[in-house]
Formats: sequence, structure tokens, C-alpha cells
Amino acid sequence: SSIDFPALERRRSTARTQRPAALRRARCWRRLLWRCRHWRLAAMQSSGGALAMMNFFKDFGTGNPVPGAHWLPGMCAFVAGGTVAYHVAGFRLVRSAVLGYYSSRPWWNYLTTYKGLLCQDVQKEIQYISIVGLHHIIGGGLMAYGTYASAPAFWAAGALVGCFDDIHDSVCMLLPAWPFGGEGKRDMKFISIMLIHHTAAVVCTLPTICSGFHANPHVQSIGAWLLFAGGVSHGTLAMSRTCNRRVPAEAKLDALIWVLGGAFYAYSRLWCFPRSIMALLREEYAQLSGGMQIALIAFTIMMGGFNLLIFVDVAKNVAKRL
Repeated sequence: SSIDFPALERRRSTARTQRPAALRRARCWRRLLWRCRHWRLAAMQSSGGALAMMNFFKDFGTGNPVPGAHWLPGMCAFVAGGTVAYHVAGFRLVRSAVLGYYSSRPWWNYLTTYKGLLCQDVQKEIQYISIVGLHHIIGGGLMAYGTYASAPAFWAAGALVGCFDDIHDSVCMLLPAWPFGGEGKRDMKFISIMLIHHTAAVVCTLPTICSGFHANPHVQSIGAWLLFAGGVSHGTLAMSRTCNRRVPAEAKLDALIWVLGGAFYAYSRLWCFPRSIMALLREEYAQLSGGMQIALIAFTIMMGGFNLLIFVDVAKNVAKRL
């Protein structure tokens, strides 16, 4: 039988063209597998670093997991270093990015037509509340996860992250520094309320952790609701600032934002917070030391008063938009 040379040549040509393609596919698979191994190792190293970091919140570098005053130096060092990092990351890097984005929006110039709640300059206010809101969501998220997973170390991490802003905000108000500086007459009523709020948070957070009280589910619930709700409130105000109320459709959107934000504020701070406080007082108050009893009562009064005063402002703003 005769050989079909043209067909044979076509098969050889096809084989020659397919071989490099097969080799390329094999090389691609090898590179992909190598990258997957590399990513897996990187993820393992990252998770190992995160695990080591979370282990810090179990004994605060003392090597002794039993709660006590020996935790205080490690906690103070973390809060001091974290507050500096918060200033650099939040009020230098994030602020620069936020300003660049917001200043390009069509509503940016509209913010100069009215005064803000936290700052008279609304352009400064929206930058500030965006940074603080992000901080509160991160800290409150850690506390919420710690509450959900019954993981006191995560809750302690979130609570101490919350102290970053308490200290930073207090210093900025007292100096005054951005965003509270350079605005002429200062709102001393607002500053006093905020200083009481921040003082209550810091004064109660450190003893709560040192005493091991942060393992109590009611304490965890109180902290998580307060800080996370603060992040939502800042987000509500930031979204409201992006609405031009001279446009009817945007005025309706602004009203909806305030109604939803106000409802969440009332639920978290006027329902969840008092309920958890009452459960804590009912179940644990008698077993606490005298100092912790005084701290708990003082915290309840200061934070409860703060919640009510802010709710009055929230209700006024909701009513004004309806």
C-alpha cells in the first residue's frame, strides 16, 4: 500500500506545533503551583504572626495569663504605641487619601454653606468622622467577634484599640489641634461631654481587663455595642454630609439615612446597653470589690448620660429632616 506523505507531514507538523503549547501549559502549571505554595507559606507566616499578636492579649507580654496588675505595663505600652500609630496612619495617611477623594466630589463645595455638629467647618468634620468611624468599626468589630466567639483576648484587643481614639481625641480637644483648632469660639459644652465620654471609657477599660472582668459576657456585650455603634453613628453622619439637601431627592435620602441611623443608635445605646448593664448589676455587683463597684456605677452614670445627651441631638436632627 502507498504511504500518504501529505497526511503524514500534516500529522508531524501538528505534533511540532502542539508540543511547544503542551510545554508552555506544563510550565504555566508549574509556576502556578509554585505560586500557590508561596502564597500558602506567606499566609501561614501571616497567620502565625497574627496568632502571636493575639497571644500577646492573653498575658500582655508577662508570660502570666492570670489577670492582675502585672498586665498594666504591657497594656499601657500597647495603648501608647498604638495611639501614636493611630495618629500617623489615621490623621496623616488616611486623612490625605480621604481629602483627595472627597474634594473631587460634586457636594464638596456645598459643605461650606452650613456648620457641622462636631466641627464648624464641615469639610474638616467629614474627614474626621470618616477616620474615627473606621477606627470604631475595627475596634468594635474585634470586640464583637470576641463576644460572639467567647474569646476575651480579641475583646481586650478591640477595647484597647478603642482607647487609641479616646486618648487622641482628648489631646486634640485640649490643645486644641486638628480638627478642633482654629475655629474661633470653642463649643465647651460639646468638649465637656466628649471628655467625660472618653475618660469613662479609658478609666473603666484598664481595670476591667486587669481584673479579668472582660471575660464576662455582659461586659463583652456592653463594650461591643458601644464601640461598634459609635462607628455606625459616625458612618451615618458621614453619609449624611454627602447629601445636598437643596436637591429634593437627596434631601429625602438624607432623611432616610438619619432615620435608619437614629433607629440603630436607639436600639444599641438605649436598649442593648441598659439591658446588659442591668444584667451585670443583677448578677455580678455583689461579688465585686468596693473599687470595682464604684467604677461600675460611675461608668453607668457617665456613659448612660452621654448616650441620652447624644440621643437628644440625634432626635433633633431626625425631626429637622422629616
